[in-house]
Amino acid sequence: MTALAARPTARVRRHARPGLLALLVLAVVYGALVLLAATPGSRLVPATAGGSPDWLLGPLRPLGLSAGSRSPAGPLFYAGLWLALLAYAVVIARAHEIPRAAAVTALAGLHLLFALAPPLLSQDAFSYLAYARLGAVHGLDPYLAAPASVPADAVFAFAGSKEASSVYGPPFTLATYALAEVSVPVGLWVLKATAAAASLGAVVLVWRAAARRGLDPRAAALVVGLNPALLVHVVGGAHNEALILLLTASALRAHARGREARGATLATAAAAVKASAALLVPFLIAGARRHRRAGAALAAVAVALGALLIGLGGFGAEAVGWLDAVRENQARTSSFSLPYKTAELLGALLPGERLDFRGPVRLVYAAAFAAVAGWLLVRTWRGADPVAMAGWATLALLVCSAWLVPWYVAWLVPLAALGRSRPLVTATLALTAWTLAIAIPW
Repeated sequence: MTALAARPTARVRRHARPGLLALLVLAVVYGALVLLAATPGSRLVPATAGGSPDWLLGPLRPLGLSAGSRSPAGPLFYAGLWLALLAYAVVIARAHEIPRAAAVTALAGLHLLFALAPPLLSQDAFSYLAYARLGAVHGLDPYLAAPASVPADAVFAFAGSKEASSVYGPPFTLATYALAEVSVPVGLWVLKATAAAASLGAVVLVWRAAARRGLDPRAAALVVGLNPALLVHVVGGAHNEALILLLTASALRAHARGREARGATLATAAAAVKASAALLVPFLIAGARRHRRAGAALAAVAVALGALLIGLGGFGAEAVGWLDAVRENQARTSSFSLPYKTAELLGALLPGERLDFRGPVRLVYAAAFAAVAGWLLVRTWRGADPVAMAGWATLALLVCSAWLVPWYVAWLVPLAALGRSRPLVTATLALTAWTLAIAIPW
Protein backbone atom coordinates (compact mmCIF):
# COMPACT_ATOMS: atom_id res chain seq x y z
CA MET A 1 0.00 0.00 0.00
CA THR A 2 2.88 2.36 0.85
CA ALA A 3 4.65 1.67 -2.43
CA LEU A 4 1.48 2.28 -4.44
CA ALA A 5 0.90 5.55 -2.63
CA ALA A 6 4.41 6.71 -3.46
CA ARG A 7 3.92 6.55 -7.22
CA PRO A 8 1.40 9.41 -7.61
CA THR A 9 3.54 11.55 -5.30
CA ALA A 10 6.61 11.01 -7.46
CA ARG A 11 4.52 11.78 -10.58
CA VAL A 12 3.28 15.03 -9.06
CA ARG A 13 6.82 16.03 -8.14
CA ARG A 14 8.01 15.46 -11.68
CA HIS A 15 5.29 17.69 -13.11
CA ALA A 16 5.13 20.42 -10.45
CA ARG A 17 8.77 21.55 -10.58
CA PRO A 18 8.56 24.64 -8.33
CA GLY A 19 12.26 25.22 -9.03
CA LEU A 20 11.60 25.77 -12.72
CA LEU A 21 8.63 28.03 -11.94
CA ALA A 22 10.79 30.06 -9.53
CA LEU A 23 13.41 30.43 -12.26
CA LEU A 24 10.76 31.85 -14.59
CA VAL A 25 9.56 34.27 -11.90
CA LEU A 26 13.15 35.32 -11.26
CA ALA A 27 13.71 36.10 -14.94
CA VAL A 28 10.52 38.18 -15.14
CA VAL A 29 11.39 40.16 -12.00
CA TYR A 30 14.92 40.83 -13.19
CA GLY A 31 13.57 42.04 -16.52
CA ALA A 32 11.18 44.43 -14.77
CA LEU A 33 13.99 45.82 -12.59
CA VAL A 34 16.17 46.56 -15.62
CA LEU A 35 13.35 48.26 -17.52
CA LEU A 36 12.46 50.32 -14.45
CA ALA A 37 15.96 51.77 -14.57
CA ALA A 38 16.25 52.36 -18.34
CA THR A 39 14.40 55.68 -18.47
CA PRO A 40 15.59 59.31 -18.74
CA GLY A 41 16.26 60.88 -15.36
CA SER A 42 16.22 57.47 -13.71
CA ARG A 43 16.59 57.57 -9.94
CA LEU A 44 18.09 54.08 -10.18
CA VAL A 45 21.01 55.29 -12.31
CA PRO A 46 22.92 57.82 -10.18
CA ALA A 47 25.00 58.86 -13.18
CA THR A 48 21.91 60.59 -14.64
CA ALA A 49 22.94 63.44 -12.34
CA GLY A 50 25.17 64.31 -15.29
CA GLY A 51 22.32 63.95 -17.81
CA SER A 52 20.46 61.14 -19.55
CA PRO A 53 22.11 60.75 -22.96
CA ASP A 54 21.15 57.74 -25.06
CA TRP A 55 24.57 56.15 -24.58
CA LEU A 56 24.18 56.17 -20.79
CA LEU A 57 20.80 54.41 -20.68
CA GLY A 58 21.81 51.96 -23.37
CA PRO A 59 19.87 49.93 -25.92
CA LEU A 60 16.97 49.24 -23.53
CA ARG A 61 16.06 52.93 -23.23
CA PRO A 62 13.03 52.67 -25.63
CA LEU A 63 11.54 50.05 -23.29
CA GLY A 64 12.21 51.97 -20.08
CA LEU A 65 9.40 52.36 -17.56
CA SER A 66 8.70 55.98 -16.66
CA ALA A 67 8.13 55.06 -13.00
CA GLY A 68 11.90 54.76 -12.72
CA SER A 69 12.27 58.54 -12.79
CA ARG A 70 9.69 59.18 -10.06
CA SER A 71 9.95 59.11 -6.28
CA PRO A 72 8.50 55.56 -5.83
CA ALA A 73 11.31 54.12 -8.01
CA GLY A 74 13.50 53.20 -5.04
CA PRO A 75 10.81 51.40 -3.00
CA LEU A 76 9.58 49.63 -6.15
CA PHE A 77 13.10 48.47 -6.95
CA TYR A 78 13.63 47.34 -3.36
CA ALA A 79 10.41 45.33 -3.43
CA GLY A 80 11.50 43.76 -6.70
CA LEU A 81 14.85 42.80 -5.19
CA TRP A 82 13.05 40.98 -2.39
CA LEU A 83 10.90 39.11 -4.88
CA ALA A 84 14.05 38.20 -6.77
CA LEU A 85 15.78 37.01 -3.60
CA LEU A 86 12.85 34.79 -2.62
CA ALA A 87 12.70 33.28 -6.11
CA TYR A 88 16.49 32.83 -6.06
CA ALA A 89 16.23 30.96 -2.74
CA VAL A 90 13.68 28.58 -4.23
CA VAL A 91 15.82 28.07 -7.32
CA ILE A 92 18.79 27.10 -5.14
CA ALA A 93 16.73 24.79 -2.94
CA ARG A 94 15.12 23.05 -5.94
CA ALA A 95 18.00 23.24 -8.40
CA HIS A 96 17.66 19.51 -9.12
CA GLU A 97 14.30 20.23 -10.80
CA ILE A 98 15.78 22.66 -13.31
CA PRO A 99 16.91 21.10 -16.60
CA ARG A 100 20.50 21.80 -17.56
CA ALA A 101 19.41 23.64 -20.73
CA ALA A 102 17.10 25.91 -18.74
CA ALA A 103 19.85 26.68 -16.22
CA VAL A 104 22.39 27.53 -18.92
CA THR A 105 19.87 29.67 -20.82
CA ALA A 106 18.91 31.58 -17.68
CA LEU A 107 22.50 32.19 -16.63
CA ALA A 108 23.57 33.44 -20.07
CA GLY A 109 20.37 35.36 -20.78
CA LEU A 110 20.27 37.21 -17.46
CA HIS A 111 23.93 38.15 -17.72
CA LEU A 112 23.20 39.60 -21.15
CA LEU A 113 20.16 41.45 -19.76
CA PHE A 114 22.19 43.16 -17.04
CA ALA A 115 25.06 43.81 -19.44
CA LEU A 116 22.63 45.83 -21.58
CA ALA A 117 21.15 47.63 -18.57
CA PRO A 118 22.31 51.15 -17.71
CA PRO A 119 24.89 51.42 -14.88
CA LEU A 120 22.68 50.55 -11.90
CA LEU A 121 22.76 52.07 -8.41
CA SER A 122 26.38 53.20 -8.58
CA GLN A 123 28.76 55.60 -10.30
CA ASP A 124 31.87 53.54 -9.63
CA ALA A 125 32.35 52.61 -13.28
CA PHE A 126 32.75 56.31 -14.06
CA SER A 127 35.16 56.63 -11.15
CA TYR A 128 37.35 53.96 -12.78
CA LEU A 129 37.32 56.05 -15.96
CA ALA A 130 37.98 59.25 -14.02
CA TYR A 131 41.08 57.84 -12.32
CA ALA A 132 42.33 56.46 -15.62
CA ARG A 133 41.88 59.84 -17.29
CA LEU A 134 43.60 61.63 -14.41
CA GLY A 135 46.75 59.66 -15.14
CA ALA A 136 46.66 59.03 -18.87
CA VAL A 137 45.11 62.31 -20.07
CA HIS A 138 45.95 64.88 -17.40
CA GLY A 139 49.25 63.54 -16.08
CA LEU A 140 48.05 63.40 -12.46
CA ASP A 141 48.67 60.55 -10.03
CA PRO A 142 45.25 59.00 -9.24
CA TYR A 143 46.58 58.01 -5.78
CA LEU A 144 47.25 61.67 -4.97
CA ALA A 145 44.64 63.52 -7.03
CA ALA A 146 40.84 63.20 -7.16
CA PRO A 147 38.42 63.67 -10.08
CA ALA A 148 37.58 67.10 -8.63
CA SER A 149 41.09 68.17 -9.68
CA VAL A 150 39.85 68.34 -13.29
CA PRO A 151 36.16 69.32 -13.17
CA ALA A 152 36.17 70.10 -16.90
CA ASP A 153 36.94 66.49 -17.83
CA ALA A 154 34.29 64.74 -19.93
CA VAL A 155 33.64 62.06 -17.28
CA PHE A 156 33.43 64.37 -14.26
CA ALA A 157 29.66 64.97 -14.34
CA PHE A 158 28.96 61.22 -14.26
CA ALA A 159 31.64 60.12 -11.77
CA GLY A 160 31.18 59.33 -8.10
CA SER A 161 33.75 59.86 -5.32
CA LYS A 162 34.70 63.19 -6.86
CA GLU A 163 36.78 64.27 -3.86
CA ALA A 164 38.58 60.96 -3.21
CA SER A 165 41.74 59.48 -4.66
CA SER A 166 41.77 55.91 -5.95
CA VAL A 167 41.41 52.95 -3.55
CA TYR A 168 41.91 50.34 -6.29
CA GLY A 169 44.99 48.20 -6.85
CA PRO A 170 47.74 49.75 -9.03
CA PRO A 171 47.69 46.91 -11.61
CA PHE A 172 43.94 47.43 -12.08
CA THR A 173 44.35 51.20 -12.37
CA LEU A 174 47.12 50.82 -14.94
CA ALA A 175 44.97 48.42 -16.94
CA THR A 176 42.16 50.99 -17.09
CA TYR A 177 44.51 53.57 -18.61
CA ALA A 178 43.71 52.04 -22.00
CA LEU A 179 40.13 53.26 -21.57
CA ALA A 180 41.36 56.84 -21.37
CA GLU A 181 42.15 56.58 -25.09
CA VAL A 182 38.49 56.14 -26.03
CA SER A 183 35.39 58.21 -25.41
CA VAL A 184 33.50 58.06 -22.11
CA PRO A 185 30.54 56.16 -23.68
CA VAL A 186 32.85 53.55 -25.18
CA GLY A 187 34.76 53.27 -21.90
CA LEU A 188 31.56 52.68 -19.95
CA TRP A 189 30.28 49.93 -22.23
CA VAL A 190 33.67 48.25 -22.34
CA LEU A 191 33.51 48.08 -18.54
CA LYS A 192 29.95 46.75 -18.69
CA ALA A 193 30.88 44.05 -21.21
CA THR A 194 33.98 43.14 -19.19
CA ALA A 195 31.97 42.76 -15.99
CA ALA A 196 29.38 40.54 -17.66
CA ALA A 197 32.00 38.39 -19.40
CA ALA A 198 34.06 38.03 -16.22
CA SER A 199 31.01 37.10 -14.13
CA LEU A 200 29.81 34.56 -16.67
CA GLY A 201 33.32 33.15 -16.96
CA ALA A 202 33.37 32.71 -13.18
CA VAL A 203 30.07 30.82 -13.37
CA VAL A 204 31.60 28.42 -15.90
CA LEU A 205 34.65 27.88 -13.70
CA VAL A 206 32.47 27.26 -10.63
CA TRP A 207 30.45 24.73 -12.64
CA ARG A 208 33.65 22.84 -13.52
CA ALA A 209 35.12 23.11 -10.03
CA ALA A 210 31.89 21.77 -8.51
CA ALA A 211 32.08 18.68 -10.70
CA ARG A 212 35.65 18.09 -9.47
CA ARG A 213 34.54 18.46 -5.86
CA GLY A 214 31.68 15.99 -6.22
CA LEU A 215 28.94 18.66 -6.08
CA ASP A 216 25.99 19.31 -8.38
CA PRO A 217 27.54 21.69 -10.95
CA ARG A 218 24.17 23.11 -11.94
CA ALA A 219 23.29 24.07 -8.35
CA ALA A 220 26.71 25.62 -7.72
CA ALA A 221 26.52 27.69 -10.92
CA LEU A 222 23.02 28.93 -10.03
CA VAL A 223 24.17 29.97 -6.54
CA VAL A 224 26.77 32.24 -8.12
CA GLY A 225 25.23 33.36 -11.38
CA LEU A 226 21.71 34.29 -10.23
CA ASN A 227 22.54 36.07 -6.98
CA PRO A 228 20.73 39.45 -6.92
CA ALA A 229 23.73 41.35 -5.54
CA LEU A 230 25.92 39.89 -8.26
CA LEU A 231 23.65 40.55 -11.22
CA VAL A 232 22.23 43.92 -10.15
CA HIS A 233 25.35 45.49 -8.67
CA VAL A 234 28.39 43.71 -10.10
CA VAL A 235 27.17 43.14 -13.67
CA GLY A 236 24.57 45.92 -13.76
CA GLY A 237 26.88 48.39 -12.05
CA ALA A 238 30.03 47.24 -13.89
CA HIS A 239 32.01 46.85 -10.66
CA ASN A 240 35.55 45.50 -10.65
CA GLU A 241 34.33 42.83 -8.22
CA ALA A 242 33.62 40.88 -11.42
CA LEU A 243 37.37 40.57 -11.99
CA ILE A 244 37.87 39.47 -8.37
CA LEU A 245 35.09 36.92 -8.86
CA LEU A 246 36.73 35.57 -12.02
CA LEU A 247 40.17 35.27 -10.43
CA THR A 248 38.73 33.72 -7.27
CA ALA A 249 36.77 31.17 -9.29
CA SER A 250 39.92 30.42 -11.29
CA ALA A 251 41.82 29.87 -8.04
CA LEU A 252 39.12 27.53 -6.73
CA ARG A 253 39.06 25.62 -10.01
CA ALA A 254 42.86 25.18 -9.83
CA HIS A 255 42.61 24.03 -6.21
CA ALA A 256 39.91 21.52 -7.12
CA ARG A 257 42.26 20.08 -9.72
CA GLY A 258 45.05 19.72 -7.16
CA ARG A 259 47.13 22.60 -8.52
CA GLU A 260 47.77 24.37 -5.23
CA ALA A 261 50.47 26.77 -6.42
CA ARG A 262 48.37 27.97 -9.33
CA GLY A 263 45.39 28.46 -7.01
CA ALA A 264 47.43 30.59 -4.59
CA THR A 265 48.84 32.56 -7.53
CA LEU A 266 45.41 33.40 -8.93
CA ALA A 267 44.01 34.29 -5.51
CA THR A 268 46.93 36.66 -4.95
CA ALA A 269 46.33 38.22 -8.36
CA ALA A 270 42.77 39.00 -7.25
CA ALA A 271 44.23 41.02 -4.37
CA ALA A 272 45.95 43.23 -6.95
CA VAL A 273 42.47 44.44 -7.89
CA LYS A 274 41.23 44.86 -4.31
CA ALA A 275 43.24 44.05 -1.18
CA SER A 276 40.41 42.21 0.59
CA ALA A 277 40.64 39.38 -1.94
CA ALA A 278 43.91 38.32 -0.29
CA LEU A 279 41.94 36.62 2.49
CA LEU A 280 41.59 33.46 0.38
CA VAL A 281 45.34 33.05 -0.10
CA PRO A 282 46.38 31.72 3.36
CA PHE A 283 43.51 29.23 3.33
CA LEU A 284 44.58 27.80 -0.01
CA ILE A 285 48.17 27.54 1.25
CA ALA A 286 47.13 25.96 4.56
CA GLY A 287 44.83 23.56 2.73
CA ALA A 288 47.48 22.43 0.24
CA ARG A 289 49.11 19.05 0.58
CA ARG A 290 52.01 19.25 3.00
CA HIS A 291 54.75 18.82 0.45
CA ARG A 292 53.21 21.55 -1.70
CA ARG A 293 52.50 24.22 0.94
CA ALA A 294 55.90 25.86 0.53
CA GLY A 295 55.52 25.98 -3.25
CA ALA A 296 52.06 27.54 -2.98
CA ALA A 297 53.35 30.12 -0.51
CA LEU A 298 56.31 31.00 -2.73
CA ALA A 299 54.02 31.38 -5.74
CA ALA A 300 51.75 33.75 -3.82
CA VAL A 301 54.72 35.81 -2.64
CA ALA A 302 56.10 36.00 -6.18
CA VAL A 303 52.80 37.33 -7.54
CA ALA A 304 52.52 39.83 -4.68
CA LEU A 305 56.03 41.10 -5.38
CA GLY A 306 55.26 41.28 -9.08
CA ALA A 307 52.15 43.36 -8.40
CA LEU A 308 54.17 45.63 -6.12
CA LEU A 309 56.83 46.12 -8.81
CA ILE A 310 54.15 46.94 -11.38
CA GLY A 311 52.70 49.50 -8.99
CA LEU A 312 56.08 51.03 -8.21
CA GLY A 313 56.90 51.19 -11.91
CA GLY A 314 53.63 52.92 -12.71
CA PHE A 315 53.20 55.21 -9.71
CA GLY A 316 56.43 55.19 -7.70
CA ALA A 317 56.20 55.21 -3.92
CA GLU A 318 52.55 56.25 -4.09
CA ALA A 319 51.69 52.70 -5.12
CA VAL A 320 52.42 51.68 -1.53
CA GLY A 321 50.26 54.57 -0.35
CA TRP A 322 47.32 52.77 -1.94
CA LEU A 323 47.22 50.56 1.13
CA ASP A 324 46.83 53.68 3.27
CA ALA A 325 43.84 54.63 1.14
CA VAL A 326 42.34 51.20 1.82
CA ARG A 327 42.92 51.69 5.56
CA GLU A 328 41.30 55.14 5.43
CA ASN A 329 38.32 53.62 3.60
CA GLN A 330 37.84 51.25 6.55
CA ALA A 331 37.93 54.26 8.87
CA ARG A 332 34.64 55.28 7.27
CA THR A 333 31.40 53.63 8.33
CA SER A 334 28.48 52.68 6.08
CA SER A 335 25.03 52.93 7.60
CA PHE A 336 24.19 49.24 7.05
CA SER A 337 27.37 47.73 8.44
CA LEU A 338 26.99 45.84 11.69
CA PRO A 339 29.57 48.03 13.48
CA TYR A 340 27.50 51.09 12.54
CA LYS A 341 24.25 49.49 13.69
CA THR A 342 25.90 48.38 16.94
CA ALA A 343 27.24 51.87 17.64
CA GLU A 344 23.83 53.30 16.77
CA LEU A 345 22.14 50.93 19.23
CA LEU A 346 24.62 51.74 21.99
CA GLY A 347 24.10 55.44 21.36
CA ALA A 348 20.36 54.95 21.83
CA LEU A 349 20.67 52.86 25.01
CA LEU A 350 23.64 54.47 26.78
CA PRO A 351 24.70 58.04 27.56
CA GLY A 352 26.43 59.66 24.63
CA GLU A 353 25.96 59.60 20.86
CA ARG A 354 26.66 57.02 18.18
CA LEU A 355 29.96 58.69 17.24
CA ASP A 356 31.20 58.20 20.81
CA PHE A 357 30.97 54.44 20.37
CA ARG A 358 32.10 54.14 16.75
CA GLY A 359 35.84 53.71 17.43
CA PRO A 360 35.59 51.15 20.24
CA VAL A 361 32.91 49.16 18.40
CA ARG A 362 35.06 49.02 15.28
CA LEU A 363 37.97 47.70 17.33
CA VAL A 364 35.81 45.01 18.94
CA TYR A 365 34.56 43.83 15.56
CA ALA A 366 38.11 43.86 14.15
CA ALA A 367 39.32 41.74 17.05
CA ALA A 368 36.40 39.35 16.60
CA PHE A 369 37.21 38.94 12.92
CA ALA A 370 40.89 38.30 13.66
CA ALA A 371 39.97 35.64 16.22
CA VAL A 372 37.49 33.90 13.92
CA ALA A 373 39.80 34.02 10.90
CA GLY A 374 42.72 32.67 12.97
CA TRP A 375 40.62 29.81 14.33
CA LEU A 376 39.37 28.91 10.84
CA LEU A 377 42.92 29.00 9.49
CA VAL A 378 44.09 26.60 12.22
CA ARG A 379 41.23 24.28 11.35
CA THR A 380 42.28 24.40 7.70
CA TRP A 381 45.87 23.56 8.63
CA ARG A 382 44.55 20.55 10.53
CA GLY A 383 42.63 19.22 7.57
CA ALA A 384 39.31 21.09 7.30
CA ASP A 385 38.10 22.02 3.81
CA PRO A 386 39.92 25.26 2.87
CA VAL A 387 37.10 26.42 0.62
CA ALA A 388 34.45 26.21 3.34
CA MET A 389 36.80 27.72 5.93
CA ALA A 390 37.68 30.60 3.58
CA GLY A 391 33.96 31.08 2.98
CA TRP A 392 33.22 31.43 6.69
CA ALA A 393 36.21 33.78 7.08
CA THR A 394 34.93 35.94 4.21
CA LEU A 395 31.49 36.01 5.79
CA ALA A 396 33.10 37.10 9.07
CA LEU A 397 35.01 39.84 7.23
CA LEU A 398 31.83 41.21 5.69
CA VAL A 399 29.92 41.02 8.97
CA CYS A 400 32.72 42.77 10.90
CA SER A 401 33.65 45.34 8.26
CA ALA A 402 32.78 48.95 9.01
CA TRP A 403 32.27 49.52 5.28
CA LEU A 404 29.70 47.21 3.67
CA VAL A 405 28.23 47.51 0.18
CA PRO A 406 26.17 44.90 -1.71
CA TRP A 407 28.69 44.15 -4.44
CA TYR A 408 31.06 42.76 -1.79
CA VAL A 409 28.78 39.69 -1.71
CA ALA A 410 30.65 38.67 -4.88
CA TRP A 411 33.63 37.80 -2.68
CA LEU A 412 31.54 35.21 -0.89
CA VAL A 413 29.28 33.51 -3.44
CA PRO A 414 31.85 31.25 -5.17
CA LEU A 415 33.09 30.02 -1.78
CA ALA A 416 29.52 29.33 -0.65
CA ALA A 417 28.76 27.51 -3.90
CA LEU A 418 31.79 25.22 -3.58
CA GLY A 419 32.13 24.93 0.19
CA ARG A 420 30.03 21.77 0.70
CA SER A 421 28.20 23.62 3.50
CA ARG A 422 24.45 24.22 3.38
CA PRO A 423 24.68 26.58 6.42
CA LEU A 424 27.22 28.69 4.50
CA VAL A 425 24.82 28.99 1.55
CA THR A 426 22.03 29.97 3.95
CA ALA A 427 24.27 32.56 5.59
CA THR A 428 25.13 33.96 2.16
CA LEU A 429 21.42 34.33 1.44
CA ALA A 430 20.96 36.13 4.75
CA LEU A 431 23.83 38.52 4.03
CA THR A 432 22.45 39.20 0.55
CA ALA A 433 19.07 40.01 2.10
CA TRP A 434 20.71 42.40 4.56
CA THR A 435 22.47 44.28 1.76
CA LEU A 436 19.40 44.69 -0.46
CA ALA A 437 18.52 48.07 1.02
CA ILE A 438 22.01 49.51 0.43
CA ALA A 439 22.38 51.96 -2.49
CA ILE A 440 18.61 52.20 -3.04
CA PRO A 441 17.49 55.81 -3.68
CA TRP A 442 14.96 56.24 -0.91
